Amino acid sequence: MLFWIEITLLAFSILANPITKTPLLKDHKTPNNNIRLYGGYASNTLMRFVVLGDVRREFHHTSIKGIDFSRTIKKNYKDYPLDMSLRLSMVRYNEMNYQKDHNQVNLFFMVHRKANYRRMPIRFFIGEGISLSENVPYVEGRETRRISGRDSRLMNYLNIGFDFRLSDLTGFENLNKIRFGIADSHRSGAFSKVKLFNNTSGGSNFITLFLEYDF
Repeated sequence: MLFWIEITLLAFSILANPITKTPLLKDHKTPNNNIRLYGGYASNTLMRFVVLGDVRREFHHTSIKGIDFSRTIKKNYKDYPLDMSLRLSMVRYNEMNYQKDHNQVNLFFMVHRKANYRRMPIRFFIGEGISLSENVPYVEGRETRRISGRDSRLMNYLNIGFDFRLSDLTGFENLNKIRFGIADSHRSGAFSKVKLFNNTSGGSNFITLFLEYDF
């Protein structure tokens, strides 16, 4: 838990300081495409993950597994340590027999902020887009119906987390195209303000571990 708190404090310190054009870190020349494989479980609210590093499992123990395809559209935006990409996700829910398992598609825009953690390169990222599920996820529906009395298959989507290159973690340079990371996969109704999302409030969070490969 102390590690996640330290990571969170580092993230907020980065956000609080101006992003300069000064080279801060070792960089690799990478392809523009990548693929992410991940799995994870339902957890607590997004803010508890971001602020407290809370990764405790929600008591229904539902889970997801998925794959993301990404295309980088801009590297080092205006010479700042910011990379931008478009991403398409396909997700499968394991609903633990509370309801039928089902699929989900996410389409979102992502920004990576490159920095250093204890002299090791790290990327913090946030993605924003939309998410369409075959069924309303079980834990999400419980939450949104409790708060707003309604649910929605189409929701706002956020993906927030950080990753490291395996080459930086292990010292093996031939692993420089593979990253390991953690992310919060978040669906919500955007505080009941959006008719497209059926004016729902509340949502769901799934803590995921992933491997990402550049090609």
